Amino acid sequence: MILLTGATGYLGSAIAQELAGRRVAFRVLVRSRSRLTFDAAAAGAEVVEGDIRDTAALGRALQGVVRVIHTAALVKMWARDAAEFRRVNVDGLKMLLEAARQAGVERVVYTSSFIALGPSSDPSAGEGLRHHGPYSNEYEQTKVEALAWLRAEGFSRYPVLALMPGVVYGPGPMTEGNLVGGMVAQYLAGKFPGLLGSGNQRWSFAFNADVVAAHLAALERGQPGEEYVLGGDNRSLNEFFRLLAERSGVRRPVRHLPFVVGKIVGALELAKANLFGRSPQLTPGVVELFKHDWIYSSAKAERELGYHLTRLEDGMKEVLESKINR
Repeated sequence: MILLTGATGYLGSAIAQELAGRRVAFRVLVRSRSRLTFDAAAAGAEVVEGDIRDTAALGRALQGVVRVIHTAALVKMWARDAAEFRRVNVDGLKMLLEAARQAGVERVVYTSSFIALGPSSDPSAGEGLRHHGPYSNEYEQTKVEALAWLRAEGFSRYPVLALMPGVVYGPGPMTEGNLVGGMVAQYLAGKFPGLLGSGNQRWSFAFNADVVAAHLAALERGQPGEEYVLGGDNRSLNEFFRLLAERSGVRRPVRHLPFVVGKIVGALELAKANLFGRSPQLTPGVVELFKHDWIYSSAKAERELGYHLTRLEDGMKEVLESKINR
């Protein structure tokens, strides 16, 4: 039996659907069954309702479980209670690993993030990168803290390995974790506000089907105590929008906004969010993220997990087809 956390998220829901397609027995731990984007009964999945920080819920979810895929995280640019990021992204990981150890789990595949490694302009950079700050927001900081804790003691105490996906994109639900999908939808609708900076910033675009396959491969072949970067096609944002226009046939000019303008807009959005409790469209922290390159090498994952990199051209085609057929 496999336990999957985060099954209501962008990546987690895709992993659940792949497990169902392979007819693998699995269980999901979710705060509410109603938030699932797939039919659990049809997928053959058991559902345990509860929070990742609830020891009783963890105990129920881990009964009879041999392996775990832990994708659950608070993936947002803002939360009214900033401490919630640490409670979920750091404390939740620690509680899950301890509960898994007590339940006799053999292997935990933990989904970290490229953001935990820090900015990189080196396409050969990979595992072992250390992010020394500064941090753009609480999400970035807590993902860094979680990985630092694993390196300091978690890897030696628990049967866990870490996967660091790049900027994941592809067909799937429009959650806050689906950043690229949101940009595509805005562009196609003529509502994309503009690109921060020159657009020469490079991202490691990781197609979600590749990332999902790597998670399942890691269940079988990943080595506890190891890290694996699941990067992608290292391309500039200008290239991304050029391909989007070519593949979609929708040619719209993309405005380039100075970072200082983004900072001002982000600050106003953040002030409104704190005042009214609505999620901001932009924050100063997100603006900071757009200032850097985030490119990496996936050589280790390719070698040891059979990780496959889909070209951005091919991945874009599938994204657009999924929107047409929706």
